[in-house]
Amino acid sequence: MSQMPDNEHPRVTEIVKHAIELEKENEIAFATQILTDLVGQFPKEAVAHGYLGWILSCAERHREAIDHCRVAIQLAPKSERVSLLLFRVLWGAGERDLAFAEMKRFVTVGRSEEYLNLIRDLNQAGL
Repeated sequence: MSQMPDNEHPRVTEIVKHAIELEKENEIAFATQILTDLVGQFPKEAVAHGYLGWILSCAERHREAIDHCRVAIQLAPKSERVSLLLFRVLWGAGERDLAFAEMKRFVTVGRSEEYLNLIRDLNQAGL
């Protein structure tokens, strides 16, 4: 559960967007640093942990990435975005059984068009 003041949400969103852009520009170390700082400032903010996990995964720091995404799930178990981040981090780490377990967990608490599309795409790819 987030304990971030409402007035901080826009700033946090901008920091996350900036980190994503930095990752696209292959500035992973800087993206990691600003998200690590964000998690330090808001340790109970699921989205910050989730995106830090994603960026760490891009840097092939899979164990740390999974750990941050699991914290995000604990903080926001019904968040589709956080669940998808964990799924993608697990998938990228080669932990496909765990990724599917996360998908199954999430569909028991919420509906996800993204997961439905993903299942369709995986079926079409023969996976």
